[in-house]
Amino acid sequence: MGKKLKTIVTEGKYAKEKMLRKMWLLRRDFLELNQTEENDWRYFSDFCSRDHTYLFTFFDSSGELQGFFTFTFKSFDKSKKRALLILSKYYYVKPAYRGHSTITSAAWRIIPRAMWKYGLQAIYVTAFVFPSSYVSLSRTFGGVKTIQKNTTTGWEKDMLEAFAEEIYGENWDKNDKLVRNQNTPFEENNGKTQSIQALRKEYEAINPRWRDGVSMPILMKLDFHTIHNIFSTNVRRMRRGNLVANQSK
Repeated sequence: MGKKLKTIVTEGKYAKEKMLRKMWLLRRDFLELNQTEENDWRYFSDFCSRDHTYLFTFFDSSGELQGFFTFTFKSFDKSKKRALLILSKYYYVKPAYRGHSTITSAAWRIIPRAMWKYGLQAIYVTAFVFPSSYVSLSRTFGGVKTIQKNTTTGWEKDMLEAFAEEIYGENWDKNDKLVRNQNTPFEENNGKTQSIQALRKEYEAINPRWRDGVSMPILMKLDFHTIHNIFSTNVRRMRRGNLVANQSK
């Protein structure tokens, strides 16, 4: 946590193949592919290069890529309500840098740009997740919304479902409200606390077949409550990182 990282933000349509290849290779170490490597590379590079997509890459002091995530922006307008969806399609970080404050705080660099470009409207972050990501994002945001939860409004469910169908097409299961035929991550169940285990059980109650390459869409609204939770989480992580760094000296 005390190690320094350099952040580079690149607009996807200007990304060079060399960088995309590094990102793809890092991601490849954490997945069991349900398709050929050629097809996976083609889909990955095409998605990362699309319009309204930004790549966040993180390099250590030696210049080695330690992690990355992507953001794709999509305006949603229905029933006289407007919102901006921010899709976090890919998020991969090597174990030694997971939870690093530089990574968890990097997204805030893009929010002002989004508000300037798309105007003032409700902002949601969405992702299609497996258990570990569900646990991590739930803890970071102080909770997440799913189509299966009663606390998610009908309008939010419609928005999330419409976006999932647009992104995944025939792989979107309209009955179960899940995404099929996805690459399966090598899941790590290192969390021992009751809260972490409760979140994993919550996820698996909705999506018990995730090991078969089935992912679940989630939604997080960026409001005062979630922003407060995110900043509180970052502060705790920075303090833990400084403590570890001082103890190692």
